Amino acid sequence: MGLPFAKKSKSKQIADKRKQAAAEALVLEANSNELATCALRPSVLCGEGDYQLVPAIHACIDKYETPFIIGDGENLWDVTHVSNIADAHVLAMENLVTSRTAAGEAFFIQNNEPITFRDFCLTIWGHFGHTPPFEIRIPEGLAYFAGLVCEMVTWITGGTTTLSRGSVRDACAVRYANGDKAKMILGYDARIGMDEAIRLSCEVSQIQETEMIE
Repeated sequence: MGLPFAKKSKSKQIADKRKQAAAEALVLEANSNELATCALRPSVLCGEGDYQLVPAIHACIDKYETPFIIGDGENLWDVTHVSNIADAHVLAMENLVTSRTAAGEAFFIQNNEPITFRDFCLTIWGHFGHTPPFEIRIPEGLAYFAGLVCEMVTWITGGTTTLSRGSVRDACAVRYANGDKAKMILGYDARIGMDEAIRLSCEVSQIQETEMIE
């Protein structure tokens, strides 16, 4: 199945993560009595401006990819609406100019409503009126090898592929962390719950697709 981050190669993904880690380290190292700093680590985002996550999962319907489950399908994700991330930034700013208990700290910002990636996809497809007619489980190792073959074929032919090693990694990745620290120190609590976030994101995706067609 097509996945939101599959277009990036493994080397590109690793480079991006290293840049993010380096940037975060610089911010936290800059923390001082004169300048209070903290770092926010948002989970996967959805909502307005999303051109990767929901649109890519929605596209699986037309590609007849929805029946396929890569791996055990039990890997947890915690997707967060962009408005919740904005709230977390405001809370962090308020903390740094008052109590400063967040100074020098890093926080995972998410909805704290973990859901398996498969169930997340099923919920999105359900909003578009689709239910997979059957299910086929593909072992992660086999899917990874098939992704490599597809990449080689597209490199030779100059075409595009849905299945790649990157898409397999995304399908099996865990994108969930403990968000208790943000709640305890920042007072963060997701204002838009998971169900509402998915509904809003699907509505935005439909509007964006309509505008592209027009």
